[in-house]
Amino acid sequence: MNQSTNKSAAERYLDHLDQIFQVEPEFYNEVSQIPGLPAVTAIVYKDIPKKGYTTAFTYGLSLATHPEWKLGRPELCVCVASDESAWAHVGAYIANKLRGDCPFLYGETINFGTRVSPDSEMDAFLVFAPSILEKEAYTNIYVGEDYRINIAGLYPIYQEEISVYEKIGLKEFWHHPDFDNYSVNRNKIVL
Repeated sequence: MNQSTNKSAAERYLDHLDQIFQVEPEFYNEVSQIPGLPAVTAIVYKDIPKKGYTTAFTYGLSLATHPEWKLGRPELCVCVASDESAWAHVGAYIANKLRGDCPFLYGETINFGTRVSPDSEMDAFLVFAPSILEKEAYTNIYVGEDYRINIAGLYPIYQEEISVYEKIGLKEFWHHPDFDNYSVNRNKIVL
């Protein structure tokens, strides 16, 4: 029997990430908020894509369901120019708190409500395609289940920027001179 057919969805997803990054990640679990569902895990790659950066993915969000998930189920990715440990954990924390309730659709914002990390004043997120991966690496990921995984990027923003984003839209916000999707200390975008 083919050994790959015996792999769990989690193992297949981790294999997918390992093929991309080819380094051993660190793992952190959030205690599940939903009875019967396993913990949400943070899969953390230090110094990816370069030294001083933190890139973290979730696994466990896709184990829940949401009526808006028609083309697959999401997992999250945070990639920032910081080695502060809070950034490694925040995606799993958000996924754990909001799974089943939030669809994590591209263009949505999430008000975190407090500073994410001691090295930043940012306290909210914009959900969009993960800039660290090519499209074929973050969409339609086969995990051996009756659904596919699509990775959504969580980009730190300032809560005050949510209203600016809602006024100017995704394209203008993303291309604003003060927007740097990896920076945790950039200037606030104001109108």
